[in-house]
Amino acid sequence: MRSFIAAAVAAASVVSGMEFGIDLFDNYVIDRPLGEPLEREVHRNGFGMTVEQATFADNSTETWITAPVLPAMYDIAHQTAHIERMTEYHRQINEGLLDAASPAYTCDNRNPYGDDTTGLALLPAFGGLVTPENPSVSFEGKCFSDITMEYQHVSDTQFDIVFTTKNKKSSTCNETVLFANTEIQHVEIYFFSGAHKMHFTTPTQESQDDMKISGIGAFNFCDSPKGLIESLWETLKMFLGGLGANPSAKIFGTHVPKYQEEANKRFIKETMNVDLVERTTKKVEIDPSLIQSGDFFGVMRLDGLDQIIMYGTGAYIGHNVMALRMEDDELYIVESQDAWYWPTHGLQRTKWADWIKQAEDASFHVTWHRMRDEVRANFNVDDAIAFFKSTEGMPYGYHNFLYGWIDTAEDNWPPLLPVHFVPAMFSVVEKFAQDTVYSFFVQAIDKRLGTQDTTIQENVESAYQQGMGLDTVMGMVEQDGWMYSDGYSYVCSAYVAAIFKAGGLLPEDVNATEFATKDVYILNFWDVTTPLPEQCVAADPSLPYCQLLGNYRVELPSYNTVTPYDHMFETCEINYPTYTRSPTC
Repeated sequence: MRSFIAAAVAAASVVSGMEFGIDLFDNYVIDRPLGEPLEREVHRNGFGMTVEQATFADNSTETWITAPVLPAMYDIAHQTAHIERMTEYHRQINEGLLDAASPAYTCDNRNPYGDDTTGLALLPAFGGLVTPENPSVSFEGKCFSDITMEYQHVSDTQFDIVFTTKNKKSSTCNETVLFANTEIQHVEIYFFSGAHKMHFTTPTQESQDDMKISGIGAFNFCDSPKGLIESLWETLKMFLGGLGANPSAKIFGTHVPKYQEEANKRFIKETMNVDLVERTTKKVEIDPSLIQSGDFFGVMRLDGLDQIIMYGTGAYIGHNVMALRMEDDELYIVESQDAWYWPTHGLQRTKWADWIKQAEDASFHVTWHRMRDEVRANFNVDDAIAFFKSTEGMPYGYHNFLYGWIDTAEDNWPPLLPVHFVPAMFSVVEKFAQDTVYSFFVQAIDKRLGTQDTTIQENVESAYQQGMGLDTVMGMVEQDGWMYSDGYSYVCSAYVAAIFKAGGLLPEDVNATEFATKDVYILNFWDVTTPLPEQCVAADPSLPYCQLLGNYRVELPSYNTVTPYDHMFETCEINYPTYTRSPTC
């Protein structure tokens, strides 16, 4: 997961660096009749697109964008240019050239609790999407109150986009827009009102089909150069720390350092309006004999990854584990786990005494949820243990990590991760991390399309042949029993749900792989009437469960409220920022 996040942040940094005019200039010569422009420029952008732009006396522009023929891995000029661009970008940072004041207007409506320096604010906001069937869209930008984007068909291999900007909000602002689908990525910066025409050439069948079925989106960058740098720094602080396996080390150990903790507190405050309350008692010890098979433990770690999961799904924790008593009544914690700081990986069991020590060393916030007696009476522990042993040792569920919470084509995306952007982002990352993207994104798409060993571009073609776009394919239900290249694929919450299902607590037509992080704790399985141990009440008197570890109190809205039903959690939207959803989704 960390390797993917690093790749994604790198891709976002490339896009964001281009936002401020830092680009590659290859001296291509393309002779086309452009009338009488004041100036003409031909270059290769950071995504490998060949870009020709003419600027006229009235400040209007005309641009031709041609998708690459060679993949980035074979394009030496593109690879060299990326290094040169990043070198120039960091030179400007070091010399203070990018330390300009923030513009007067930003995309603040997508982040009601924060600003343009919030972690992940470096990603663009969705503006609009045009397709051959819906060729025109209007929206408000960061700098211009009225923007119209119009698609014009030219031929099978070319289309035009007319991007009209009106009513500038400030004399100093500009509109920076990424035009993207899985085949085309191009950034334009608009300083002036007017009609700006771009000519896109799509030389391959995949790029033509992507435009036909998925169209092309406009994504507005919301932060200034100063905001970009601060947001990137906040994003990095969310993830940098607690990187090692040594609990005694300060930064490169298992503990989350204070600066990382503070960065993640700020992130969930500014994106989810979650204000963590510090606890007086940081550790509560209980008699392990009180813990029984089926009991659930919620985990939250202020390490960046958990906060991305929380922001994306509306959960208030980032990891799920459960208890099973096995041979000789030995108490084990079973889980799907692949953290770099954890000594074991994959679908696993750990003796309770070892697990709770490792949890403390890793700066976990841990809540204990006792299963209700009447629910436990229906829980077939032997069947649950048999299922666990049949899957023990399989790898963590990277293949369907996204798909447990992407239930719809458009309603599962929080504002800092805009709709239609993810396939385009993965297409960029695939160019330099193909194996990671295949594992994390493509394999699950293959399952839905009935294909195998493909790329994103081939997925687009297959989806087009079946009359769908990738957004629709991503929203298709993840099926229990799908066998991936290295076994079944379960993330932490799906694995707990699968064990519950094996033990008879969930209907047979429920797909455990559709369970996201909050879906386990909102099940009405938990005992909130039997008195808690007195040390639990003393530490957190307002909680209906016992928090064993953590500097901050973990509160769980909608806790213990959902009775299992057929096909549960297969079509749930998130409805940011309230995260409310229909009761039978």
